[in-house]
Amino acid sequence: MISANTKVYGIVGNPISHSLSPLLQNALAKEMNIDMKYVAFHVNENIKEAIKGAFFLGIQGFNVTIPFKKDMLEIVSEIDDRAKNIGAINTLIRVANGYKGYNTDILGLGMSLENNRFNIKDKNIILLGAGGAAKAALYLAIEKSAKSITIINRNKKKADELRAEVDFSDISTISLEELKADINLLEYDNYFVFQTTNVGMHPNIEDCIIDNENFYKKCEAGIDLIYTPFETEFIKNMKKNNKDCINGLDMLILQGVASFEIWNGVKIDKDIIDKVKLLLVEELRERMQ
Repeated sequence: MISANTKVYGIVGNPISHSLSPLLQNALAKEMNIDMKYVAFHVNENIKEAIKGAFFLGIQGFNVTIPFKKDMLEIVSEIDDRAKNIGAINTLIRVANGYKGYNTDILGLGMSLENNRFNIKDKNIILLGAGGAAKAALYLAIEKSAKSITIINRNKKKADELRAEVDFSDISTISLEELKADINLLEYDNYFVFQTTNVGMHPNIEDCIIDNENFYKKCEAGIDLIYTPFETEFIKNMKKNNKDCINGLDMLILQGVASFEIWNGVKIDKDIIDKVKLLLVEELRERMQ
């Protein structure tokens, strides 16, 4: 039951109607017996004013998704060191004069790879995209001692800007158009791929960031951070070429769990995480029917 004491949290983004975060967070609250409600906020523009208004309304915290993760750097009143280094924020918690920003994407992504037995140490890495999620993947790849990193983005300038943010010995950039024109720009044949863009996300489920089958032949395995649909065209292309590839559901759950723990000062057991995952999988299956 909602009362005047119920704490309100939410997610801000555009688009947001596809988000499973409300189901996830409200299920966690129920399992943990915490009086909170979590809702989705579709924000077209003026994100700074939206967050300012939310503070005065007493909203306790947020998850942040596309396209506002970088914007939060200029909006929050405090920022966690990891989020500052990554340059992207996906979690806000209310503090005295505004919100403090965290990045739980890197935590969720790392745990997702571990849970699916993907080891990227000494691997050649491809990042498809150069936004906030790509930043988390980039820093994770460096943290896990990847061998090389190639950033591929429609706008090569943004890829170059992302490359310039880190000190890594073997990192390169390619525009998506350059890659489509010459797949041999990819030097290796065993890449682990992070697909971090929203290409192929509901409702545009027939879109795929790259259709060249030779690209997938050069990949060893990968993750598409999209989870709606459950299996994107990118994942289908990977599997068609007998390459292991997972979606972003585990990452969504695990970064969300990390956010919940920050908001409430608790630790969530694996049994509860597994139980909540079943709810999300059931919801995804219903959406696919």
